[in-house]
Amino acid sequence: MPLTATDAFRSEVTRARPTRVVVMLYDEAIASLAAAIEAMAQNQIEERCNRVNVVTEIIGTLHMSLDMENGGEISDQLGSIYRYVLAQLIRINISSDATLAAKVIALLTPLRDAWEEIDQRMARGDDHAAVEATILSRLKAAGFRLNVHAA
Repeated sequence: MPLTATDAFRSEVTRARPTRVVVMLYDEAIASLAAAIEAMAQNQIEERCNRVNVVTEIIGTLHMSLDMENGGEISDQLGSIYRYVLAQLIRINISSDATLAAKVIALLTPLRDAWEEIDQRMARGDDHAAVEATILSRLKAAGFRLNVHAA
């Protein structure tokens, strides 16, 4: 019996490094938001809701996976960003706001790129301090600031 797309994805996830899984989750979140924007343009309400719900699940999963006790500044900052994104996703779904969805994509893309770099560094065997420095510098370079609040 041939593998379905879901089976193939699960197989890839089980073999991947945790950092690669994070990149894959960001890729799916960004793709789902782009699909939600397309659904908004075509007035496909159910599709928009489904796609935004996928993103909500992904961001919620990323948020819940943060190690708030040992993760330091990175966990704090990512937690703030994830809470902000979750609040925006509610607004996107309620108001069918394609502009806001595009802004969330613009927010997630540099995070995805930072995790891609981290994944590559982990594959090379870089130590955790170098990885932490990478994500902090990428967040700051992208204009993220500490204590972003969901408003």
